[in-house]
Amino acid sequence: MRFSMEQLEAFVASAEAGSFSAGARRLGKAQSVVSTAVANLEADLNQELFDRSGRTPLLTPNGKVLLVKAKRILDECGILLAAADSFQMGVEQKVTLAVESMAMTQTMADQLKLFEAAYPQVEVEILSAGEGDVLKLVREGRAQIAVMLQMESLQPGIEVHGIGTLEMWCIAAACHPLASVSKPKWQDLQQSRQILVTGRYGQDQQRWRVSDAVWQTENAISAMQLVSSGIGWAALPAEMVRDVIESGVLIQLALDFESQPWRQGVDIAWSTQHPMGPASRELLKLLREIRL
Repeated sequence: MRFSMEQLEAFVASAEAGSFSAGARRLGKAQSVVSTAVANLEADLNQELFDRSGRTPLLTPNGKVLLVKAKRILDECGILLAAADSFQMGVEQKVTLAVESMAMTQTMADQLKLFEAAYPQVEVEILSAGEGDVLKLVREGRAQIAVMLQMESLQPGIEVHGIGTLEMWCIAAACHPLASVSKPKWQDLQQSRQILVTGRYGQDQQRWRVSDAVWQTENAISAMQLVSSGIGWAALPAEMVRDVIESGVLIQLALDFESQPWRQGVDIAWSTQHPMGPASRELLKLLREIRL
């Protein structure tokens, strides 16, 4: 390489501060050191970066272009050094989060943004799966943390922390026969096709099943799309379907037997058998702070 990081730092500091002397003060170096570093960089690049004909040096047109690239190189070097330092401290290269599709919320995304700010060098993988499947991923060590609708029973080797509840709405398409029923009864739901969000292996199928006729999917978005087509009804989080209901494509069923809004608990789960690294522990801490 024909230039050094010190030369780039001198170039950027001088350009941003407006002079070699001001750049030197910013870097805590002698002016002669900074001006020499910039001159050497110009020689190495065979480009005049500053016009020195006036009282203060001004960036040349080519200097302005190269300043942007120099800043980018320094930023990338900072990221490289931060990543190397974090790996030396045992920080994971990647953290995997298994999320039941109905449990993903904007609040969770906001907490992930905080994690990204704390560990920008750590890759995050988010796996979307059904309830039983997210726990399987955690037990096997494929994911460090699971976010899911509340379990009916505790499982050995799994720690659980509740983060609140989601309001659940029974929905149907505006064109569906249930939409013309003013207050659908339980029997009406039983006699209409249900779009059921379940695990890949069907572990939680009976838990949510109401209807005699069921279509299954492991993805809540797919369920909403099937409902929008008029194929059946489904129970989905209000946060997920509110905008589509406001558009008029879907309706919320005003159920005859529901006097209070149905709220479903949401849990964070992790394995006691697989030790977490610093990044995983930080992500777990942030997720446990969620209050739905």
